[in-house]
Amino acid sequence: MHFSVSNGVKQGGVLSPVLFCVYFGGLLHKLIDAGYGCYIGHDFAGVLAYADDVVLLAPSASAMRMMLALCDEFCGDPARGKNI
Repeated sequence: MHFSVSNGVKQGGVLSPVLFCVYFGGLLHKLIDAGYGCYIGHDFAGVLAYADDVVLLAPSASAMRMMLALCDEFCGDPARGKNI
């Protein structure tokens, strides 16, 4: 099912971070579970997210490609919307 989005949350709106967490929570968990990114000691630091920004950190080009492939898979999955 396709639909057009004609308006969204205004810049600085208090709802924006909440909607970001709802929408991207699954992606963040997939990236963390895959473990392809960088680590600080034993703590995973491969994906950083704040408000409506995401940063991917990888120790190599191949690890970054794997992380981007997970992002691509997540964004192209039509079943993802059923979990929201």
